Amino acid sequence: GTGKKHMENQIEQLGSTYPQNARGIAKFNAALAHKMLAAADFLLIPSRFEPCGLVQLQGMKYGT
Repeated sequence: GTGKKHMENQIEQLGSTYPQNARGIAKFNAALAHKMLAAADFLLIPSRFEPCGLVQLQGMKYGT
């Protein structure tokens, strides 16, 4: 995790609350990130400023 602790806890709580539908992971893992982008049906990036757009480009690579 690299953000606010209470938000990380909320993200991780998703897995306990909705075990069949969600999993909350509050840490970065490059291999897992690529797998998630490849498996996603859509990509939502709620950012006010995205200087590079790398995540969007990676999503396009996988057809997300």
